Amino acid sequence: MLKTWLTAKSKGATVKSPNKPTEGSGPRVRPSPFLSVEYVGSCVDQLDKATLADPKSCPNIGDHLTDPPYFGNVQYAELMDFCYVWLRKLVRNAPASFDHFSTRNAGELTGNATMGRNMGHFTEGLSAVFFRMADALKPGAPLAFTYHHDQIEAYFAISMAILDAGLTCSASLPCPAEMGASIHISGTTSSIVDTVLVCRSTGAVARRWISDRPEDIARMAKQDIDSLAPVYNATQGDIRCILFGHLARLAVWYLRTSWDRARPTGARLAAVAKWIEGIGGAEAVQHQLDRMLSKQPVSLGPLFAVHEKSAPYDEGEALVSF
Repeated sequence: MLKTWLTAKSKGATVKSPNKPTEGSGPRVRPSPFLSVEYVGSCVDQLDKATLADPKSCPNIGDHLTDPPYFGNVQYAELMDFCYVWLRKLVRNAPASFDHFSTRNAGELTGNATMGRNMGHFTEGLSAVFFRMADALKPGAPLAFTYHHDQIEAYFAISMAILDAGLTCSASLPCPAEMGASIHISGTTSSIVDTVLVCRSTGAVARRWISDRPEDIARMAKQDIDSLAPVYNATQGDIRCILFGHLARLAVWYLRTSWDRARPTGARLAAVAKWIEGIGGAEAVQHQLDRMLSKQPVSLGPLFAVHEKSAPYDEGEALVSF
């Protein structure tokens, strides 16, 4: 399942809050700090209906924020089955979300070798969802989502889905989002830093954020590492994911004008891979970044900030429209 925010709101969906006393209903009861299972289930039902709806029925969404599965990193449905079997026993007026005996369903959007769900399955599903989201957005409104994975191939799917949706990445932002002690990454070199990718159908990007030179991309990553330093020292796993996020963003930028979403999935994934490999791949960028980090302090010239700002751009900032 792809978690999403604001979709239900855009459809005008409302859900009655539990434990809310009404006039003449008897003694006031202290609201429970926990939402009822029925309430949560009804919210999920409405979100699912809104996500699968015809985007034309909910046009002009101001923004869309989502958190797609990170390919095959965690099989949340498999993990949730342990809780689900007990939750079903607590449900009195079961919403549709609890009709099934398991959380497993054909609509799962994850990579899963056991279920035969490969990168093609994940990519095609993500592309279809992003296309619907983009079709309902106001012109220039953002579709923003978080992502991280320790394999560059998992980012090809992200770039392809963005391109298929007719969007361009206007920013990629590093954000600590995981606990290092989490069971599924404890003792590994996995990243705890997500990349927040901000995508739009039209807008402008600072010219200095756009480059296909490994040394320039390394400087962008260096800026991200420096911006995190006051609160967090990025590990090698974090740095790898930061680099991958920039490469995914830039692949979208350079491929967007010639992109053909009618081509086979394999050909589209190969186009993204070819562009990244054509500039030397992640290895070339990592090499340049290692040189910068090993020569502290080093004169890097203007730092390549990739953060979108709420304030106006600096005077004289060269912008590229899309």
